[in-house]
Amino acid sequence: MYSQSAPPPCPADRPIDEIIGDIHKEQSNKKHRNKVPWPQAGPTTTPPTFPEPAPKVQVPTKQSTISSEPSSEPGPAEKCATAMSMALEAAHDVDVGDYYFQRQNYRGALQRYNDAAEEKPGDLAIHVRVGRAFEKLGQLQQAIEEYKAAQKLTGPQKWSEEAKSALVRLQPVTGS
Repeated sequence: MYSQSAPPPCPADRPIDEIIGDIHKEQSNKKHRNKVPWPQAGPTTTPPTFPEPAPKVQVPTKQSTISSEPSSEPGPAEKCATAMSMALEAAHDVDVGDYYFQRQNYRGALQRYNDAAEEKPGDLAIHVRVGRAFEKLGQLQQAIEEYKAAQKLTGPQKWSEEAKSALVRLQPVTGS
């Protein structure tokens, strides 16, 4: 009579922009926490220092996935930890790619976006970013392919709409 509930969703399944937003928020919070909350009494007074707690992210190692059980299939927690590690790498690559893109270093941006697409291949926003970079580099056929790939994925509507409008804009140019 017990119904089996679905496992909780893995945070790595969230859109890359949400993951980046959370990282930026956490970095901002750390900056604010490190500020001294009291005025300095004088040049000889040094406020006490407290170590930051270690982050609580577990990344499975080869040993942690090896068990004495006959099944070599990792469990949901290990799969999620691995996916989260890859999602964090993808988020970093997208963040750096966005930095390059804003500074018109489209080759650098493309390289970082491609790395992110390998780490988180099902993310719509990453594919649109790859398409943007190809477009800026004048590689229109590759841009179209990325925008088409993006349209096959689910994600935030703003990215779907950008992929769709890019295809409308580019396909008459290439005759595809």
